[in-house]
Amino acid sequence: MTILLRVAEHNDLDAIVQLRMRLFDKLVDFNKGKGVDDALMQASRNYFDDAFQHGNCKTWVAEEQGQIVACGSLVVFVRPPYPGNTAGKDAYLLNMYTLAEYRKLGLARKIVRLAMQYAHEQGYGKVWLHATEDGQPLYASEGFLGSSDYMEWEVKAGV
Repeated sequence: MTILLRVAEHNDLDAIVQLRMRLFDKLVDFNKGKGVDDALMQASRNYFDDAFQHGNCKTWVAEEQGQIVACGSLVVFVRPPYPGNTAGKDAYLLNMYTLAEYRKLGLARKIVRLAMQYAHEQGYGKVWLHATEDGQPLYASEGFLGSSDYMEWEVKAGV
């Protein structure tokens, strides 16, 4: 089995979106019962299409014999500079998914390391993520720390 890890290209768009939809299908309880629908699929396709054109998101893929079997993305956030980050650039790691039959081969770890190397080269101040219970050991072993400083507010319709 020869698996190639590389930066995603525009022609990988459909495979990336399909893996993202599989991720959401797996996380239906995590997403409070919100499943995948055509609108989400199209919005995701539009997002990644725009990201390829404008470079505000970088995605890495693992490929075997022309099939994308794993992926992960790093989204750039630019905000006002803060102490320790005069560029104001941070990143969010997301879209990490590996097809079931390719798990436990270290592909996710390799993608995380490529993303972290890129973040370091770009001078990002922080990289943050939301981890599933299954993913937490991987991220912790790569130096990610839990934080009690983080709070989140979800915008709800009609509020």
